[in-house]
Amino acid sequence: MPGINARDFIEELRFDIREKDMIKAKLVLAKIGAVDDGVRKMALFELNRADDMFAIPLIVNLVAEHRDLAQTYPQIKEILYAKSLYHPEMLLSLLTRESKRENRVVLVEVAGETRLEGAASQLMGILNEDDDEMVIKAVIAALGLIGETAATTPVSEYLYSGSLELTIAAIYALGQLASPTAFQRLAEKLGADPDLDIMIMDVFAAAQSPEAIERLNEALSSHYAHLRNAAKQRLRDMGGKAVPILISNLVHDDPDLLIHTLNALGEIGDESAIVPIRKLLHNEPKDANVRFAAYEALGLLPVERGAFALAQGLSDPVGNVRAAAAGAIDRNYNTMLAAGLKNLIRAGDRETRLVAETVLNAGCETIFLDLLGEAGFESCAMDFLCREAHPDIRTHFVGLMAKNGYDHLAAVVTEQASSTAAAALSVFAVDDSKMILNIYRGILYSLGCESKLFEFPAEALQAIKSDPPDLIFTDLNMPHINGIELIREVRRQFEKTTLPIVMVTTQNETQDNAAAVEAGVNAIVHKPFNAEDLRKVLADFGKLPESREARC
Repeated sequence: MPGINARDFIEELRFDIREKDMIKAKLVLAKIGAVDDGVRKMALFELNRADDMFAIPLIVNLVAEHRDLAQTYPQIKEILYAKSLYHPEMLLSLLTRESKRENRVVLVEVAGETRLEGAASQLMGILNEDDDEMVIKAVIAALGLIGETAATTPVSEYLYSGSLELTIAAIYALGQLASPTAFQRLAEKLGADPDLDIMIMDVFAAAQSPEAIERLNEALSSHYAHLRNAAKQRLRDMGGKAVPILISNLVHDDPDLLIHTLNALGEIGDESAIVPIRKLLHNEPKDANVRFAAYEALGLLPVERGAFALAQGLSDPVGNVRAAAAGAIDRNYNTMLAAGLKNLIRAGDRETRLVAETVLNAGCETIFLDLLGEAGFESCAMDFLCREAHPDIRTHFVGLMAKNGYDHLAAVVTEQASSTAAAALSVFAVDDSKMILNIYRGILYSLGCESKLFEFPAEALQAIKSDPPDLIFTDLNMPHINGIELIREVRRQFEKTTLPIVMVTTQNETQDNAAAVEAGVNAIVHKPFNAEDLRKVLADFGKLPESREARC
């Protein structure tokens, strides 16, 4: 490079190191950015073989002044680490004496990254003495790396420092300290800021210790939707490790906790959850949403033995629960279940009609094909497909019958099916449960609405922007984007009077309801819902079209 002779650069550096002239050595190294790669490597070689007591402060200064160089040549820090570990007293002495901010930060980082013995007490002292935010941030991170549990309390104080950078540093440091007290302090911070809450949830998930899993489990009962959803996702992603504590939740009587727990257990898919969930159903929980979640979870698990117990769900007084039970039966179908269902449909026309409608609306192919030879079921199923079924359901089952040798029945449905009038109202339904979406589809069709169903809120938001509906139904507890966040996003483009939004939820939290109202929801409806509930909502907004039953 112009102005710097490579040979002179190295010779001068060697001379200054040999003479232990710190000032001149620093001046030489200040120009290291202006020499080529080969010269830099030669300079590192000279630093590596220099006397440790001289080289340590020299390299600290080099790293402080040339951060980018230390990133490009990790050997610089490796040399510093090796010399510091061989002479820890030198680094500790520099920690106490160094006044230059940048150099002090490097010393703190080295102490943390090398887990330097004896450094923790000095670092905690710096927290009490220094008010420089850059230094404090480095100290907090170093204490986390060292894992000194005695640092829990002083580090915790920075959760409420007023500086976002120090708060974030404290969150991650407490996660590395990983003591019960550290996790307790993090749990106490939850609820103040959604972004920080997610960071804390991630810290718990990364730790996966019993204490961390307990904190995630506690968040399932949070007053905040984003915390409940974040906890559920992380427990689900944790898999088998989370199952024991989730199973322990099933003895509680809090419906919301039970529902979130059952959702997580179903998605994890661990067989050890089957017996506790069946026991819960045996105790006949009063809340229909709990029964729905239990059957939905069993539908995701390999029930096999004891699957006959699922059949009782088809006699549940609530349609949503019957649909979830049908889905679970369809996935676990066996000869005992078949016998139980055949006995059930012989109980009378009304029971048979309910079973047929439930099986068809829930898309249960295995049950449908097995019961098709039963006269009562076949009659009810054909009548429903001809007169009331959603066109998508009708098309699907006509194709299924034709494919499985029931061409004559498929032809009957095709010939006798009621003509489908144009829908008067466009309605979007957003819910992360496919079963709930199936229920929306059937009910909204019967009410004369054209429905578009979305399992993923992000897709719904995109569709709302490009082709807005007349009304939106949205769930509250959904991963990634919850109902309140979806409402808030829609309201950026559409006013309440222009596009009504109804939140449909199992929760009855004052905090959730207040947040939904603040976000711009028009109404809140609680699950389980039926046709009359949705009919009333449409009527309240003056959007009730003529139902298809009325047209028949």
